[in-house]
Amino acid sequence: TDLGEWKCSSKKDRKFCPVFCGVCKQTSGPSPAPSFSNYLPTYFPTPNPSADSSTSPVLTYKPGELTVSENGLILSTGLKSRIIATSGEKVKFTNGGKSDERFHDYPDGAAVFSKENIDGWVYVSNSEDSENGGVGAIYFDGNGDVIDYKMILKGNCGGGKTPWDTWLTCEEAPGGHVFEINPWNPHNEHDSCKTHVGHEVGDYYEAAAYDNRDPYRPQFFVTTDTSAGAIVKFTPNPDKVSEALASNDFSSVLHAPGNHSYLVLKNLSGNNGTFAWSESLTDGRISAYEHFPYSEGIDVRDGILYFTTKKYKRLFILDLDAGTYIESSTESGAFNNQPDQIARIIGPGNDDILYFCEDGGADCGVHGRNSDGKYFTILEGLDYETETTGLAFSPNNKHMYVSFQSDPGQIFDITREDGLPFDGARLDIKYHQME
Repeated sequence: TDLGEWKCSSKKDRKFCPVFCGVCKQTSGPSPAPSFSNYLPTYFPTPNPSADSSTSPVLTYKPGELTVSENGLILSTGLKSRIIATSGEKVKFTNGGKSDERFHDYPDGAAVFSKENIDGWVYVSNSEDSENGGVGAIYFDGNGDVIDYKMILKGNCGGGKTPWDTWLTCEEAPGGHVFEINPWNPHNEHDSCKTHVGHEVGDYYEAAAYDNRDPYRPQFFVTTDTSAGAIVKFTPNPDKVSEALASNDFSSVLHAPGNHSYLVLKNLSGNNGTFAWSESLTDGRISAYEHFPYSEGIDVRDGILYFTTKKYKRLFILDLDAGTYIESSTESGAFNNQPDQIARIIGPGNDDILYFCEDGGADCGVHGRNSDGKYFTILEGLDYETETTGLAFSPNNKHMYVSFQSDPGQIFDITREDGLPFDGARLDIKYHQME
């Protein structure tokens, strides 16, 4: 349906729109494309190479065209959803059974793990419950069916993976620390899982990521969710790393003292500048307070570090080798709340797509940003007045997992109707109009 320049008065109106064409907050025609340096998102579809129809499935997925209404969500064309876990309820298995434990409250940061010689994977989810928090794990078979659920650690908030496929879970509390747990062999002993990744005095740690391009010098990065929360870089003891590589036992790498340094932005000019790593926690906190308070999601790929901040709704992109950075606003179209956790996936034509969750406010969702700085919406939770968290993809990229944190907390499994992975071919993306 062509409605020209018409817009809904609010995103809630989409639920009651008589034609429900998905153009709310978007124009029906293209606008001029921006330059990469300005990072200004607009509506300008980018053609994707079409596959041979005789050998490929019919493509139905169109990110950003919100037309599918189910399970309290508004999904992009070509997506479907199912609820696989609800806080306070036992998790239902595909074989008809149920978990012994009830699914945890306030699901937060999450990641997916696979293991050699095991046909399936596990979705590890932190609980941000201040009294009964911890880490829960949903286990899947090779078809993506739920086969088990259990709590594997008590405590904690967001987190991140390690190069050796363990989970770093961050404690967002006064004097908080970062803990390590193996989802395939949990031991539930909270204190013995404590690492040296965070600084000695502890803090409100939110999320973690790593750079392992040099296996002999891995680096770990942690965000801190306070007004002066420094971005921490932890470099493990090189002797411990060498021992681990020789023995293939990495269990002690993060549990021995190493080197801490903190992000300091310098030479600011518009939306870019340079940065350095200071061994002064005070310098790191001052820089955070001035430029990136309340840091949230973080990811590192190919020497590029991405992190978001929720107070000023910014995305920072750091080139770890060049020592330069670019920042841009995450406020665009439907993306009106605070950016939270992020995940990156490579799309068709090696088009990087950075996926965002949202922290705070009603109708939060999952949004994407391509390498040209254009934003689009994957889904929104119009029936949920809570943040989206726990964004992760299955090893085959055919399942996108995301949680709505409260009232009630639920985990969704999002898949494509055409059966393709999220990094597979797709129809033209419908980008947000810049407001």
